Amino acid sequence: MAEPGLSIVSTAVPPPNPRHRSLASEVGCGSFWIVARRYYVDPLPAPGRTSLEGDVPHHLRVVRSRPGDPIVLFDGRGSEALGSLVELGRKSATIDVESVREARFEPVTRVELAFPTPKGNRADWLFEHGTELGISRFRPLRTRRSRTGRDNTAQTRRSERQERILRAAAEQCDRGVLPTLDAECDLEHLVADRDLPAERYIADLVATQALGTASSRRVLLVVGPEGGFEREEVELLDAHGFSPVQLGSLTLRVETAALVGCARLLAGENGRSASSANE
Repeated sequence: MAEPGLSIVSTAVPPPNPRHRSLASEVGCGSFWIVARRYYVDPLPAPGRTSLEGDVPHHLRVVRSRPGDPIVLFDGRGSEALGSLVELGRKSATIDVESVREARFEPVTRVELAFPTPKGNRADWLFEHGTELGISRFRPLRTRRSRTGRDNTAQTRRSERQERILRAAAEQCDRGVLPTLDAECDLEHLVADRDLPAERYIADLVATQALGTASSRRVLLVVGPEGGFEREEVELLDAHGFSPVQLGSLTLRVETAALVGCARLLAGENGRSASSANE
């Protein structure tokens, strides 16, 4: 996994992306291209000097930050603070927060993904890259062909690890809002949710309709386990308004199918970041 708070070092060449040029001017970098490192902090500090402890100073030391380096803090709920590093100690960092604003780099379309959690590191890969892709809600499922039987302690540890992965990925990709991570549930519990999006799909290798871009602001995609859903599960989803769609002619792993499907749904996002940066 990429180190949280990816940094692009300063250069005298103007950045090709208008989003970077906007951020450089906001943090007072003149003609130099400096992309601020981003860190999750909740709640956000108010404008002025503030001292942070924990993960932030640790990561700042790892990337050898210096006083004056631009910093962006975000709370994962849609707000971010622009500032700069004043002093970096062993266990704390002093940040000069210049302003707090609404985060601007978040997909318009809210894509929810329901899926049986893949085994081992493949699950980490899905949560990391799903966050970078723009998935808004992860809804892990228990199906007849997926693994079950984890005790509460193991489930809690796994959930905490997954939350850390989501935060790190959001730092990396400029997400303003952290994805929601639901507790694992049965398929019957999922379809009983009265707040399901009206636009909802099930990935099906033999479906005749190909999945395209989302047609509404909120959409749910269900991906099955290795070996696919059993017939009764497909019938349950069909009875609750899930449309079968195919993602291509090849048989994909859970995490691959999930990202391919969500990428198709989000393909209608048309460069909001660049346009926002020019506002």
